[in-house]
Amino acid sequence: MITTSTAAIIALVLLPLIVILWATESSQQRQTRQARRLSRHYGLSQRQIAQQLGISQSTVSRRIAHAF
Repeated sequence: MITTSTAAIIALVLLPLIVILWATESSQQRQTRQARRLSRHYGLSQRQIAQQLGISQSTVSRRIAHAF
C-alpha cells in the first residue's frame, strides 16, 4: 500500500521527469514539422534546414524521414 508521504515523494520525483520528457517530445515534434515544411514547401536542402534550425544535418535527415 502506498502512503500519502510515499505518493508525495513519487510525485516530486516523477513530475519533473514527465515535464522534461514532454518538453523534449514537443521540441522534436516541432523540429520535425519545421524540417518537413522547409523541405517540401520552400525547397531548402538538408544543409540549409540544419543551419536554419540550428541542428545537425543528420538530425534534419532523421526528422524528415520520420515525418514521412
